[in-house]
Amino acid sequence: MKKILMAASRASHFKNFHIPYIKYLIENGNTVFTVSEGDFEMEGVTHINLPFHKKLFSFGNIGVIADLAKLIRKERFDILYTNSTLAGAMGRLAAILSKCSKTKTIHICHGYLFSDDGSKRAKTYLAAEKLLRKRTDLLAVMNGEDLEIAEKYYLGKKIVFINGMGLDTEKFPPPDEGKEAEAIKSTRESLGADKNTVLFLCAAEFSERKSQKTVIKALLRLSEKNCKVVFVGDGALREECERLAEQLGVAEKTVFLGHRRDMNNLYRSCDCLVSAGRFEGLPFNVMEALYCGENVIVSDIKGNRDLAAAVPESSETFPFGDFSRLAELMEKARRTESRECKLPPKYFLKNVFTENIGWLEMF
Repeated sequence: MKKILMAASRASHFKNFHIPYIKYLIENGNTVFTVSEGDFEMEGVTHINLPFHKKLFSFGNIGVIADLAKLIRKERFDILYTNSTLAGAMGRLAAILSKCSKTKTIHICHGYLFSDDGSKRAKTYLAAEKLLRKRTDLLAVMNGEDLEIAEKYYLGKKIVFINGMGLDTEKFPPPDEGKEAEAIKSTRESLGADKNTVLFLCAAEFSERKSQKTVIKALLRLSEKNCKVVFVGDGALREECERLAEQLGVAEKTVFLGHRRDMNNLYRSCDCLVSAGRFEGLPFNVMEALYCGENVIVSDIKGNRDLAAAVPESSETFPFGDFSRLAELMEKARRTESRECKLPPKYFLKNVFTENIGWLEMF
C-alpha cells in the first residue's frame, strides 16, 4: 500500500474534483495526505493547510515550497499528486528540493495558462514547465492543444490524455417527474424572467481569466430586449463587473447571484450557458450545462473547443474577447424547451474513473 500526497492551491479543488478518487484510495488501503490553502475534512485524510499565493512567482510562495519539501522529506511519500498550474509547479519544485527520489510525481494539467504562440507569457510558463519536466513522472492533460504542447516540449516522462476528472452525474438529478415544468417556472420567475425571456447563464469566478466583462459588453450590442444574463459566482472582479453593467446601461439585463448551491436547478432553468474565458482545461461549467440540457456559447479556446466539437449541434464558439460576435450568437439564441442530456457519456465520472485510477496506481 502507498502513502500519497495530493496538492492543490485551494481546498475547493479536492471537494469539487477528487473526493471519489480519495475515497477509493483510502478504501484500498492507501494513506492519503492533502495539502492546500483552506480546510478540508474527510475521514481517513490528513490535511495540511498552507497559504498558497495565487501568483506563481509571488515571494510568499517560497516559504510554502520549503514547507512542502520538508513534508516530503519527513513522510517519504510514494506518490506526489499535483493539480493545476500553481500547485503543480510548487509541488514539483518542492519534490526537487526534497531530494527524495522515492517519491514519484503525477501532475494533472487542468489547462496550461498559455498557448504555444511565442508570446512572452508562453515563454515564461514554458520555461517553468521545462525546468520541472524531469521531475514529472506522469503528466495527464485533458484537451487537444495541451496534449500537443506537452508532447512537443516533452513536458513529462510519460504523457497521457484523459477525458477530464469526470462529471459526477449524481449531483445533477432530473427534477421529480411531473414537477420539472413547475420548478423551472418558479426559478425563472425569481430571476425576473417570463416564459418568453431568453435566460443566459454565466457561472464562474469573477476574474480576468474568466472574462465576464466580455459578456456584459455583448449585452450593449443586443437588440433583443427580452433576455437576461444570470451571473453566478464570486471573486475579486464581481463589484467591478456590476459597476460596468450600470455604466453601460445594461444592469436591467443582468442578475448577480453570488455563490449558489442550487446549480442543478439553475442549469435546468436557464436556456444557454455563456463562457467567455481565456484558458481552460476541460471546463466543468460547460459539461454541467450540457448534461442538464442547455445549449452553450463559448470562447474558441482549448477545452471549450474540445467540448464544442463533441456536441456541434448544441454549441457555438466566438473568438476570445470578441463581444460583437458573442452578441450576434446571443441574438440567435432561443428558449430551450428540451432538457435532455447533451453531454457525451465519455465525460461521465463513471466512465473515466477506472482509467484515471489506473494511472494513479501505476507507480
